[in-house]
Amino acid sequence: MIVQDKGMYEILAQPLTRINGVGATLEKRLMARGITCLGDLLLHLPKEYVDDRHVALIAQLQEGVSSRIVGRVVSKQARGFGRNRQVIIRLADESGQISLNYFHSGYMMTDARLSEGREISVRGVAERWNGYWQMSHPEWCVSESFHPGFQPVYASLAGLGGKRLGTMIRQLLSILPASACSPLDGLLSEQFHLPSLLQVFKQIHHPDELGRDALEQAVGRLKSEEIIVYLHLMRQKKQAAVCPAVALDNEDKSRALLNALPFPLTDAQTSACHDIAIDLESGNRMHRLLQGDVGSGKTWVAALAMARAAGNGAQAALLAPTEVLANQHAETLQELFEPLGLEVALLTGSTRAKARREMLKRLASGELKLIVGTHALLTEDVQFEHLALALVDEQHRFGVRQRWALTEKKNENNGAVHLLGMTATPIPRSLALALYGDMDLSIMRGMPPGRLPVETRVISAEKMKPLADGMQRILDVEGRIYWIVPRIDEDEDGVSVDQRVELLKGYFPAANVIGLHGRMKSKDKNSALDAFSSGACKILVSTTVVEVGVNVPEARLIVIEQSESYGLAQLHQLRGRVGRSEKQGYCMLVAGEKASEASMVRLKKMVNTHDGLELAEADLAIRGGGDAVGTRQHGEAGFRLLDISEDAVLIRQWHESLPDFTPDEAMQRFWRPFAESTD
Repeated sequence: MIVQDKGMYEILAQPLTRINGVGATLEKRLMARGITCLGDLLLHLPKEYVDDRHVALIAQLQEGVSSRIVGRVVSKQARGFGRNRQVIIRLADESGQISLNYFHSGYMMTDARLSEGREISVRGVAERWNGYWQMSHPEWCVSESFHPGFQPVYASLAGLGGKRLGTMIRQLLSILPASACSPLDGLLSEQFHLPSLLQVFKQIHHPDELGRDALEQAVGRLKSEEIIVYLHLMRQKKQAAVCPAVALDNEDKSRALLNALPFPLTDAQTSACHDIAIDLESGNRMHRLLQGDVGSGKTWVAALAMARAAGNGAQAALLAPTEVLANQHAETLQELFEPLGLEVALLTGSTRAKARREMLKRLASGELKLIVGTHALLTEDVQFEHLALALVDEQHRFGVRQRWALTEKKNENNGAVHLLGMTATPIPRSLALALYGDMDLSIMRGMPPGRLPVETRVISAEKMKPLADGMQRILDVEGRIYWIVPRIDEDEDGVSVDQRVELLKGYFPAANVIGLHGRMKSKDKNSALDAFSSGACKILVSTTVVEVGVNVPEARLIVIEQSESYGLAQLHQLRGRVGRSEKQGYCMLVAGEKASEASMVRLKKMVNTHDGLELAEADLAIRGGGDAVGTRQHGEAGFRLLDISEDAVLIRQWHESLPDFTPDEAMQRFWRPFAESTD
C-alpha cells in the first residue's frame, strides 16, 4: 500500500512494490529499464491514443480498419489440441455476425464471461474471408467494463506488453491519495488556471472523453513541472557563479601547446580561446558554455585551457559522461601534452583500486596536474590540492548539480573553480539563453581543414538491396559502417539491435557484425568499440550511444533506421561519427514505413545542410509548435520529458514568467535524478 500522509513527490519516490502484483522479481526487471519508483512508471507516457469513442455495427465495418463493436456470443468452439488449440467465437449484433479467432487460447473455452448469450465489447482489425467478417486476436471485455473515450497505447517495456503496463498504471492511479499534491499546484492553479499534477496524470493515462487540445494541455502542464524546477536551479547557480577566482595569467604552457599543434586553429577555435583566456585572466570565476559543432575541434580548445591551468601551477579536471568518451579524451590529451612534459591521468569506475589510491594521493598533493574521468571524479574521496579549472564535456548529459559538483572540490585557500561546459548539441541562441542562461556562451561553427562534408541521402525502407550493394563497396576498401536502430530489445516495439545484427550477419558473414547499446556493461561496451576501432568488427549495430564520443576515422558510412523519429540536431550528431578523415563519408537516412510527408520534407533538410546550428533552427521552426502528445517516451538534452524543439514555446514562456517558488528536495530529486550516463 502507498504511504498516505505524504506530498506528491514523496509518494512518487516510493517503490514499485506498492502496486498490487508487483513483486521483487518484476521490480528488478523494471528497475533494469530505469523504472525505479512509482513516479518513473507514471512518466512512461502513452505512445499514442486510440479514438475509442464510437461503437460500429458489424455491417458498417471496413476492411483493414481497427473498429470497436459490441455483440452477444452466439457460439464458441475449439479446434486442435493442447497449446495449438484455436478458439473461434461467433459474435452477433442487430446488423450481422463476425468470427473472432484466437490462437493458442484453449483456456478461453472455460471462461464464463464468454458463455453463449453474454454481451462483450471487442476492438480489432476487420478482415473479409470467403465473404464473411472476421478479426484475429481482438481485444475484448464484458460490455459493462467498456468506457468510450481515448484509450492510451503504451510501448512494451522489460518484457511486459503495453496492455499489462496500462493495467499497472491504472491501478497505481486508483490508489494515489486525493490529497497528494505538487508544491506547484496551488500557484499554477491560482495564477495560470492550470490543473493539479494528480489531475494531469489521470488525464494523460485515462483520458476518457477528453479532446486532443485538453490532452496537449495536460502534457504541457506535466512538462511545466520539469522546466520550472530546472529554471530555478539555473537561477540559483547563476547567483552562485558570481565570485572571485584565481587569475590564470601565465600563458607559457598554453602558448607552447599552440605552437606544437599540427594545424593552425580555425577562426572559430581562435575566437573561443580568446573568450576563455579573458575569463581565466579576469580574477572572477569563469562560467562559460562552449557550443561546438560536430568535428569543430573543441578538444584542442579544452586542451589549451587545461595547459594554461597547469602552467599556473594549478590543476584541471575534465568530466565526461561515459567511460568510452573519457578514454578517448585521455588518449588525445596525453598525445598533445606529452611533448610539454605534462601527464594526463584517467579515473573511471574501471580503474583498479591500487592505481586509484595512488592517483588520489598525487591529486591531493598537487603532483598530478591534469585528470580526465567519469562520475568517479565526483566521489567524496577525490580531493585536489588546487583545482582551478573544471571542464564538463557533453554537459547536457549531467544533472545541473553534477555539472557543478566538480567545482565544489576547491581548496578554501585558493578561491572558486573556473567552469567550462562543452556540448556538441546545437541549440538555437534564442533557446540557449533560456536553457543555459547561467552561463556565457561561445559558439564554434565549421570544420577543421581537410574534412569533406558527409554526403547524405534519404531513402525508403524498401531499398535494402541497393543499400547492401553500397555497403559492400565500402567494406571492399576497408571502410567501416555504423548501423543505428532506435531500440535495444524486441520487447520495446520496433526494430532492435539484436534483430539487425542477425539480419546483417546474413548479408555480410565476413564483417563480424557486433551489437552495442547503453545497457551493456562498460567492459563489454569497450570491447565492442575496440573491435570496431581495430577493424576486427567491420559493422557496428548500435543505438544512439554512439552519438558522442566514438572516433573511428575508418568509419565511412552510417545508416540510421526510422530516421524520422529523431530531431535534426541529433541526426547531425550521429552523422558526425563518419567523415572523420580526408576520405568521403556517407549517411543514409532510412525512413520508416509510416513516415509522413512532413517528416520526409524535414529529413531532406539534412541533404544540403551541414551546419548543426542551422539544422537546429530549422527543427525549431518545423517542430516548435508541433503536437507533443504521445510522441516521445523521454526528453532530450538531459531532460526527462522535455524536447528542446517541440517544447520551445513552453521553455520560453516559463523563462519569461518564472513563478516565485523554490522547489523542495524531493521535487528536485525527481526531475533531475541522475546524469543520463551510459557508463
